[in-house]
Amino acid sequence: MPKNLKSWKTISSKSLLDTRFLKVEEEVCELPNGKVIPDFYTLWQPDWVLILAQTKNGEWIMEHQYRHGTGKIALEFPAGIVDAGESPLEAAKRELQEECAYAGGKFEYLAELPMNPDRHRGRFFVVRATGVEPQGNTHFDMGEEIETLLYSTETVIEKMRSGEIHHPHQIAAFMLYGIDPLQGTLHK
Repeated sequence: MPKNLKSWKTISSKSLLDTRFLKVEEEVCELPNGKVIPDFYTLWQPDWVLILAQTKNGEWIMEHQYRHGTGKIALEFPAGIVDAGESPLEAAKRELQEECAYAGGKFEYLAELPMNPDRHRGRFFVVRATGVEPQGNTHFDMGEEIETLLYSTETVIEKMRSGEIHHPHQIAAFMLYGIDPLQGTLHK
């Protein structure tokens, strides 16, 4: 950390909302220069895992799913909440099976990243799965209706450039851990 920068001090914190899927706190924060922010709001959402999964043929597993935040059907990589007591790797295997009915292959834990370092206290994890195959049936959570799709690397990149794939965390993770953006080749 640069020498001149210091952390803020939380003077007090008040819970405004505390549910299973979202927590909101109002904090009074003192800055290093002594100024006080009387109403800084922080958010918490459960940790989740993003699965960059490819079939034995090298196709990326994607999903069409309604997202109420945007009010639209989104094209995304499989992802889901990490349950209590579950590792990100275990969650990735479970979510890929539940949402897409794919399993087997090799799963590799790649990264832990913040959801939004400005105000969020949640994290998301990136797991890479290769050589997965169709196995079993889907088991959707309440509120999930998912269509599984398979795309080549070139098509995924094209859909990101066109805005059809627009989830910023997923795009960043794919570029960091799915492909080498300068070469257009897969990371090894």
